[in-house]
Amino acid sequence: MKDQVPYWAERIALYSDQSAYENLFFHLYDPLVGCSYAILKNRETAEEIVSDVFVKLWRERGRVSEILNLRVYLYVCVKNDSLKCLARTSRMKEISWHDLPTDAQTGASLSPEEMLISNQTVRQIEAAIESLPPRCKEIFKMVKEDGLKYKEIAEMLNISVKTIDAQMAIAARKITESIGFLMNH
Repeated sequence: MKDQVPYWAERIALYSDQSAYENLFFHLYDPLVGCSYAILKNRETAEEIVSDVFVKLWRERGRVSEILNLRVYLYVCVKNDSLKCLARTSRMKEISWHDLPTDAQTGASLSPEEMLISNQTVRQIEAAIESLPPRCKEIFKMVKEDGLKYKEIAEMLNISVKTIDAQMAIAARKITESIGFLMNH
């Protein structure tokens, strides 16, 4: 059977075809929930993430024609959102002093001040990434978080490899400036 995803994507982008959207949803929902569940180990949260990705897709349906491979795009979105959710829930868990590694466990000692500075640096980098322009942030995350190659991203987003290279240079500069600002204060 021929893959219907490109046909549905075209119908959604050009005609806001709700029936094509529903077909796409029912065709990819279970596999996408499986992808999210593999990361989160929580079916309810996985279903919420997939539903949110589809809602966002419908809201931005006019841009669907810009996506070269909608199936890959949806998997990347679900994976990213699942990882963000996992990171948020991990950060929300309270860490007690007893949970922190001791000198014997780590082989090295970090003072509480060093651990605090390290956590501040991570938060500063995350904030710098989140403050990138939308397209720049999307490309940066596809390269760094998803491990995609420039050529793959260029095909998915229908842009040149040089554009990706330029966006990655912008991201690197802004993140470096942010870290430099943190280190100087």
